Amino acid sequence: MKKQNNKTALVYAVDLLAVRAYSEKQLADKLKRRGYDEAEIATAMEKLLNRRYIDDNDLCQRQYTAYINEQKRSIKAILYKLKEKGFSSADIENAQIKCDIDTDNYEYRTCMKLLAAHFRRTADRQKCQAYLYRKGFNFSAIRNAVDDFLNEI
Repeated sequence: MKKQNNKTALVYAVDLLAVRAYSEKQLADKLKRRGYDEAEIATAMEKLLNRRYIDDNDLCQRQYTAYINEQKRSIKAILYKLKEKGFSSADIENAQIKCDIDTDNYEYRTCMKLLAAHFRRTADRQKCQAYLYRKGFNFSAIRNAVDDFLNEI
């Protein structure tokens, strides 16, 4: 592939990182799509790691915390999203340990929030449960949230 400009992979990567943080995998993928060869990408990534421009552990922790604070996704969906972004299982596990939340309570509160945003109190129980199940919430959180949501007046 031909490069689209005269920038080296390192300079282009730094330009990207100046805008927002990327995981190591995301950044390498962007450089590959841009047309840089494997050797140049490896050299650039090594320099960025040595200078601590890329820190997957810290970025994973921040992303996990941001997703938890959004309260829009189940824990399963958050873990999938982080894995999709290229974080290692160890980084994801570290983020979960550092965040240390009550996952059952989090999932219940998030289910309640989503139900209130998407359904009326007169909604069909099956539809509510199916919606939350597709989002990846655990069954006990779904059952408790749907019961409480539909029984509130």
